[in-house]
Amino acid sequence: MAVSPYVRRLRLAEEMLDVRQQAGYKTEDLSRETEVQRQKISHIETAKNRVDPRVIHRILTHLNVRPDRLNKVMELAEQAATPGWWERYDDEMGPRQARTADLEQGAIKIFQYQPCLVPGLLQTRRFAAVRAEADRPASSRRFSKARMLEARQQRQAILDSPRATPLEVIIDEGVLLRRSAPPDVMHEQLEHLIGAALNIRSVSVRVLPFSAGLNEHAQVRTAFSRYTFADPEDPVVAVVDTNVVDLLFHDHEEDGREKVTVYTGLADDLRQAALSPAESIDCLTAAAEAFLSRR
Repeated sequence: MAVSPYVRRLRLAEEMLDVRQQAGYKTEDLSRETEVQRQKISHIETAKNRVDPRVIHRILTHLNVRPDRLNKVMELAEQAATPGWWERYDDEMGPRQARTADLEQGAIKIFQYQPCLVPGLLQTRRFAAVRAEADRPASSRRFSKARMLEARQQRQAILDSPRATPLEVIIDEGVLLRRSAPPDVMHEQLEHLIGAALNIRSVSVRVLPFSAGLNEHAQVRTAFSRYTFADPEDPVVAVVDTNVVDLLFHDHEEDGREKVTVYTGLADDLRQAALSPAESIDCLTAAAEAFLSRR
């Protein structure tokens, strides 16, 4: 079973914080006695960076963690330290796409709402190339469009495997009308969406029309994704897309739990308001034909 190293890191952080607190240690005392830097302990307990499992084992052994729990935490540590294919691309693909690939790696279901653009997992190469150029000012100096496109293609492979990840996408009608790329690229992209909706069993594409009324006239103000995982002990993760950074929340923290609940509710509202799959295909087809006439 594929796992997300980042999600495992979140769980490892919870476990390590809990074992330290149960043992009655402050961070500085644990650092002094184990000779593990205080900053590194902090990074472990906040899931900030990948950690060498040997460091985890040193801390657990020092705290006399019982064998069954030690084995469980060490399994998390090994999974959290496993390098993903996306790490080969480093800054060339951008940290946001890298973490997205990490989450997609272990998810058993992905829900995405997009009010502005076609989601990355369903973008054609030409559309993705146009968007990469448009977003270049916000990218790192090492960003490479060619490498980003290569990574994007590898991300999309999760939809084609025998155990393809179910992807449920709801896109705003504005995505179909807004000229996010030249007309010929938009036409090709919309045709690709139609093909994915009709021919890829793991993919569902529905359109939220301008005429839709959400619960009590609420509005979903930004793009977001929701990831669920096979292990019931893994958190549910919601990622909110902004122009600058992705905001990530998970339901193993009290504050995060409230936010995940909000986005779970919004996903339910969107499902109720969106067009049916058949109606969405008609809407996509009309939009594709409109861009064809502009070529």
